[in-house]
Amino acid sequence: MCSSNLYSHPGRPLEGHLINVSKLVEIFISEKPKELKKNYTQLCKILGLLHDVGKATEFFQRYLLTTDEKEKNSLKNLPETKHSFFSALCGYYVIKELNLSDEFLSLFAFVVIRRHHGDLIDISDEVIVEEKDCENLYKQIESIDNKKFSILVDKLCEAGLPLRLEKDLIKKWIGSFPQELKYFKKCIRNLNNNIERFVTLNFIYSLLLDADKSDVVGLRLSEFAERVNISADIVERYKKVFPFQKSPINKLREKAYYEVLEQPLDPNHRIYSLNLPTGLGKTLISLAFALKLREKLGGKHRIIYALPFLSIIDQNASIFESIIKENGLPPYTNILLKHHHLSEIFYKKDDNEFEHNEAKILVEGWNSEIIVTTFVQVFHSMISNKNRSLRKFHRFANSIIILDEVQAIPVKYWLLLREILSVLSKKFNSYILLVTATEPLIFNQEDVKQLIEKDYYFKNLNRIKLIPLLDKDLTLTELYEYFNLMDGRTYLFVFNTISAARDFYIMIKKQTNLPATYLSTHLIPKERLKRIKEIKEKKYKVVVSTQLVEAGVDIDFDVVVRDIAPFDSIMQSAGRCNRNSLKETEKGETYIVSLRDERNRLYSSYIYDPTLLDITRKILKDYKEIKENELINLIEEYYIKVSERKTQSVSKEIIEAVSKLRYDTEDEKISVATFQLIEQSYFEVDVFIELDEEAKNIWQQYLELKRVKDFFERKKKFDLIKANFYQYVISVPVNVKNKPPIVEGIGYVGHETINDYYDLDTGYITKESTIIW
Repeated sequence: MCSSNLYSHPGRPLEGHLINVSKLVEIFISEKPKELKKNYTQLCKILGLLHDVGKATEFFQRYLLTTDEKEKNSLKNLPETKHSFFSALCGYYVIKELNLSDEFLSLFAFVVIRRHHGDLIDISDEVIVEEKDCENLYKQIESIDNKKFSILVDKLCEAGLPLRLEKDLIKKWIGSFPQELKYFKKCIRNLNNNIERFVTLNFIYSLLLDADKSDVVGLRLSEFAERVNISADIVERYKKVFPFQKSPINKLREKAYYEVLEQPLDPNHRIYSLNLPTGLGKTLISLAFALKLREKLGGKHRIIYALPFLSIIDQNASIFESIIKENGLPPYTNILLKHHHLSEIFYKKDDNEFEHNEAKILVEGWNSEIIVTTFVQVFHSMISNKNRSLRKFHRFANSIIILDEVQAIPVKYWLLLREILSVLSKKFNSYILLVTATEPLIFNQEDVKQLIEKDYYFKNLNRIKLIPLLDKDLTLTELYEYFNLMDGRTYLFVFNTISAARDFYIMIKKQTNLPATYLSTHLIPKERLKRIKEIKEKKYKVVVSTQLVEAGVDIDFDVVVRDIAPFDSIMQSAGRCNRNSLKETEKGETYIVSLRDERNRLYSSYIYDPTLLDITRKILKDYKEIKENELINLIEEYYIKVSERKTQSVSKEIIEAVSKLRYDTEDEKISVATFQLIEQSYFEVDVFIELDEEAKNIWQQYLELKRVKDFFERKKKFDLIKANFYQYVISVPVNVKNKPPIVEGIGYVGHETINDYYDLDTGYITKESTIIW
């Protein structure tokens, strides 16, 4: 059969693109749970076949094929050139003809196609069709070449389109469409607190987006059809090569490992908890359990391992890479993928390193067996209106989601995430593993399968004692005078604000000659990573830090001093104290202090919820000393009080928006787009610090990018240097007094002015007395 001579992209036949997208959708959905395949395979294939059918208009073809830049720009913004509404109309009626049990699916087909080049909006705004929209549709259908369209439709029907598109039929659809959508207005108003429709719409939208973007960059179908088997015992083999040395703490680690791995698996259990004290090997245990569960489920579930902080992603990903290598597997990206917003755009499979555009799609689409990523990536892929975020939503189907350091989830979102994760686990055949030393009450305990007898491990640990010093609020000078830093022990001080940490560090440097270092987000990431490595190598006697060392960073001190914080944060800081129990006859000491600044304001009040601080103080007030084996009861008491006193109103408002499919709105209503896992109380500007020769070179490459006129080519080139570029970038408030010049859209501290803005020891130089960022 000859070509229609219609094109979707320069040099790409329209029928080829539509059919390929449909085939990719079929591949993606073929690895989903049986119920999803049954309910949505035909629907999604049809969406693939129709999503760009509006490109058949003469208006779009002229825009695509013209080589005159002026004419192209003129045609680009004409309403007649737009193709999504026309395509969405066709999708709506073809799906309606299927007489599916859920009438919303035809509306969803319309929304998904209409918004596949943009973000989702309030669905109540989608059912408004203006007269000018219909007039434009009539112009578009009249412009289509009959012969070309007939050939196109023949090919689409051959590929599985169940209804033959005819121009006269489409004209009838246009005439009746306003009335069709009017029917849904009442249905939308009556949507109740059921979030399954939200999950369904996201799923369909995600499949189309992923297939469309994958085909546009030229990825072959085979890249997605081939999956990799990973043996369930690779962690066990790794442990035999690198066994734990004999010690009391390692004996507990071994016991915990085998207790979890010997648990009988029941696929009907969807939500699991690994609640172990810090330092007992949760990273290895959680991966080993996930691989065992994956094998039980048929070996095709993707493992999505999520962490709250960028600072520990590299650490845990490198552990997984070592395990994979030790088992003779190549650590290619299709097996192990590290993904966050600063990730290098790199994808390798079977010795084939993919071109940038292909790699970007594969990385951001989570095309791997084990994905190590952030909470932000995971939860903003579940709860979002953004095209880019929702593209990977379908990956949650048939997945094992490990939420490590789950206590970092803000209390106000407990209910929201419980509802979303519960629906995903049931509807998507997904499994959730909560990993923490301080398990929050996100789920009802009867819904969670405990993998470990946690009381045994907490009660059998005697590494530290917690010492509250809260009778009096201390100044930094009083804090310094309280401790004898020359006693031969190692000290970690954890502060609530950067200014407190910086001032205390300067005090130590002036008054002692002890090897000491400092950590905060004032320092460029490259320097922070270097110092953390040196801390692990025991180079320093005293470390002064903000909370960035609190969770997951594998460092160990004799004494930890923590400015008061919510109790779960205190527990995490205590996990850096005598972590490996190297001095079995001596207990580590973790002191809790309450620090005030020169204005007599508590540093803790700048960043923490007063209710959480109040609960913590009341729990600690009656103790002079707390043994480690008593902490499990206190953390449980803390979370019970938190759940009693902290409202879930924010969660309830977003759940309502989710249920109403209110993805985004221009009025004051809460929408899905409102959800922000990490909220900033101030606006920030990125600042590039030209610290060394490498930074100079990267900055010059950045400046050269600005000469590239084509936006997509410029973005592509930036992606190639992005990972290295952000090693020299910090964020400062836009109203900081010592504000650097803005150069090419970013704050810039050149090497020749570095002394004015950046201290090699303490990082960015500010003029403010109390800095919390």
